[in-house]
Amino acid sequence: MLTYGLLLLSTLAALTLLFRTVWALNRFTYRPLERVAINDDDVPSVSICIAARNETHALAQCLERVLKSDYPKLEILVLDDSSTDDTSLIIKSFAGAGVRFIAGSPLPSGWLGKNHAYQTLIDETSGDYVLFLDVDTAIRPETITKLMRQLIANKRSMLSVLPRREDSHHASALFGTMRYHWELLLASRKSPPASSALWMVERRKLEELGVGLKNYGYSVRPERHLARQLQRQRLYWYLIGTRDLGVSIEKRLTSQEETAIRLYYPASGRSFGSWLVCVLFLCFTFLPFAINAWSITNLGIFLWSFSLVLVSYVTFFLYTFKTYGGLARTFRAMIWPLLIIQEVMLLIMSFVTYRFGTVTWKGRPVNAQPNNHDALKLNE
Repeated sequence: MLTYGLLLLSTLAALTLLFRTVWALNRFTYRPLERVAINDDDVPSVSICIAARNETHALAQCLERVLKSDYPKLEILVLDDSSTDDTSLIIKSFAGAGVRFIAGSPLPSGWLGKNHAYQTLIDETSGDYVLFLDVDTAIRPETITKLMRQLIANKRSMLSVLPRREDSHHASALFGTMRYHWELLLASRKSPPASSALWMVERRKLEELGVGLKNYGYSVRPERHLARQLQRQRLYWYLIGTRDLGVSIEKRLTSQEETAIRLYYPASGRSFGSWLVCVLFLCFTFLPFAINAWSITNLGIFLWSFSLVLVSYVTFFLYTFKTYGGLARTFRAMIWPLLIIQEVMLLIMSFVTYRFGTVTWKGRPVNAQPNNHDALKLNE
């Protein structure tokens, strides 16, 4: 009876995973639009803001890609956030191409490092829209133009993009974390998904919502709080990037794991109960694989667990087919049990590090913030 009860719970987990994944892929996948007619004089200007801290491994390539953009009204600002390597030299080497170097300042109380860097950049911008870009996020020449078409055609003030993985031969792509998948599964009308890899917002709305990010100095996900507020006015748009849109990510595996540890416990609600529900959900998702391995002598249980294994394979294939390129599509779907185990471990590590106050972000402690808040929730 215990086995049947566990399989029933696993069935609920597998079907929830499948239906939520299908719903999210259908709801958020980027769909190209016909060219939106805009007079040259009316083209909104865009300020691209990049915060860099010890990013010599990827910064030059990131800036080269941004500079190839075909969007007519761009300004590019890059802040060196107290780097200890040659990041500042790389930024300054692009000055002749129009990249503005912004020197970071000592981190004041009430701020996390990246949020303060973004606020400093916001204060220096002049564009109608502000686009925040991670150093390890790659764009194509036409990407910004296509994103602006989405904003204008859908009458939105903010959007963010789930980036694709195109470098399928790298271990960071094959064994990367599943945080973007969980973001989609947890999406709702009141709590929409949001991506920190690339997000852009109308500058006027930033000012209306509280003078930039000053209300969210402690938040590990400031873009998510802004998305929540603008979603209430139906001014927010989330997109799953496609090859046509041209937004991809090449984040290292260790960096992905550090990000997951920083985000998973806050995403679970910062309570033991909700965190435990997340852990159990993953365990029940994995359980049919374990049962299937030892239940071959019981045909009924074997067929039941085997069908759940197939459902999970289909789910993971659908997601990876939409968000990955190359061999990673098939490979990640094949190793989904290992990825689930990895996610359980990351959830546990996130819980432990937050409870012991050892969470860091680019070498700075995150738990300097109040224990029960990941944002100052003004107007929320």
